Amino acid sequence: MEEFTDRQRPASAVIDALCPCLDYTPYPPAVSTNVFPHPLCRAFPKLAMIAGMNATLLILVIVAAEQASPPPDGKNEKMEAAQEVRAVWCHSPLGPYPGDWPRSMELLKRAGFNTIMPNMLWAGRAHYPSDILPRSYIEAKYGDQIEQCLEAAKRHGIKVHVWKVNYNLEGAPKKFVEKLRGQGRLQLSADGKVRNWLCPSHPHNIALELKSMLEVARKYKVDGLHLDYIRYPGSAYCYCDGCRQRFEAYSGTKVADWPADCRRGSKREAYNDWRCRQITRLVSLLHKEGKRIRPELKISAAVYGAYPDCRKSMAQDWGHWVEAGYLDFVCPMNYTENDPYFAALVKRQVKMTRGRMPCYPGIGATAYQAKLPPDRVLKQIEKSRELGADGFVIFEFNRRTAESHILQLGRGLQ
Repeated sequence: MEEFTDRQRPASAVIDALCPCLDYTPYPPAVSTNVFPHPLCRAFPKLAMIAGMNATLLILVIVAAEQASPPPDGKNEKMEAAQEVRAVWCHSPLGPYPGDWPRSMELLKRAGFNTIMPNMLWAGRAHYPSDILPRSYIEAKYGDQIEQCLEAAKRHGIKVHVWKVNYNLEGAPKKFVEKLRGQGRLQLSADGKVRNWLCPSHPHNIALELKSMLEVARKYKVDGLHLDYIRYPGSAYCYCDGCRQRFEAYSGTKVADWPADCRRGSKREAYNDWRCRQITRLVSLLHKEGKRIRPELKISAAVYGAYPDCRKSMAQDWGHWVEAGYLDFVCPMNYTENDPYFAALVKRQVKMTRGRMPCYPGIGATAYQAKLPPDRVLKQIEKSRELGADGFVIFEFNRRTAESHILQLGRGLQ
């Protein structure tokens, strides 16, 4: 059995340390015996039988543990290398050319790019042989995509930050999703509609999200882990029964008119602050435990560019993550065809991150909000440089942009 130093304790050991008082009971697997192997995940049927009291205790213990271990003072001791980061997001786990990661990496290298963020896992599926999440049909057909991507990237000197879509269960096996639904682990809107996203406040979901990401860090020598969808879908979520119980336990008060008081009433601000804490907790835990596995591992996130608006609507308090040092760099998704608005966003973001961590603005070549031709992408890259950004990320690297954008951008980059 592999031995771990104190800085390399596995996630299971961390979770064990947080909740030694739990009396574990057997838990039937959702998909296979390896989907939820940790005893915390087997505990919740019994917790439900005692009216969620231990679940509430677990939340309080986790929060207390975070407070007992103060975050960094807001400055990363080691800033990213001075070299400009020229990155691409790659939504397909296969890259632009299925089964041919070497071709994709050779193209990026030739165009002067040095970083890729490939989407290799979601909340309910993995494109590699995971022992935590259900494996996708892509993994079954094409094999381990992280391994193949890393091998090709190393050959061409390209850094790999594995992109995780948090909470969102799109593409997950139906049985897996229905099992979660039956356990009350999915999000519920204020008007009672279930959404196939994991509820961020549910302790069982915290464990699943954390373990799935740490598994990647432990199994593969990736340069970093990149968070996406690290938020709620919007201000209408989540208002499930579990959220009510956990919020009441946290605040020490009962909510008389649920969910109206928290949605638009007297507790609206307090409830949104609590939602922010649920998202921030996962970012904080990942940063702490990821560094235990490999101190050099970079933790980053794709975030909404308009801050603090995204804090109010989606509980994505990334300004706090920057101040607390929970990230190693941040990638605001500034997808817009309005160049003055893009410049205003970058100017504010650089001011927020300066002296703390690098900022790599996201530029939309094929995003829903922006479909910029190569010359317009270059213009936004130049503006980012002018305003002091440390690099940029292009959305996205696919077959179309591989042929229409990448080499042209390479010729325009100095």
